[in-house]
Amino acid sequence: MKLKTIKKRIVIYLVNHTLAGTRFFSAKRNLLRSIGYEIGENTKIVGPIHNTGTLRIGANCWIGCNLTVHGNGTVTIGDNCDIAPDVIFLTGGHQMGDHSRRAGKGESYHITVGSGVWIGGRATLLLNTSIGDGSMIAACACVSKDVPADTMVAGVPAKVVKEFEDFAAVAQKE
Repeated sequence: MKLKTIKKRIVIYLVNHTLAGTRFFSAKRNLLRSIGYEIGENTKIVGPIHNTGTLRIGANCWIGCNLTVHGNGTVTIGDNCDIAPDVIFLTGGHQMGDHSRRAGKGESYHITVGSGVWIGGRATLLLNTSIGDGSMIAACACVSKDVPADTMVAGVPAKVVKEFEDFAAVAQKE
């Protein structure tokens, strides 16, 4: 086994078992950076995390327990985001196959989460979706289409249920 693989396994074990919980944020951030994760300053990762793809996290984020990235695609999370527990990003899938095998050729997806986004517990995001800045994904929502900025989506499949005003812009008008 390669030294790089051993180091990765040790780091993931430390983050997911020894350091999991709401302490040691700086240590977890630095350990994950040491194996190639891009994680912004002051981001707090509760852990455990499960990742088979590429995960990039901006600054000042809160990543709740059991964040999961399945597939070999990419998840990019902006700054100032809050990700609740048990959120799943599905970055792999299949084209529709024929009668003999419906799961056809494999595909990789890229999911982008804008800055200031709040994703509720047990939400699932899939396909090549983009979540606009300042949006909210309700708990247990299944996001399969792009989410506009400053909106709240909920349900399966997720649909816009609320549009938010930019409170800073409203205050400037007054």
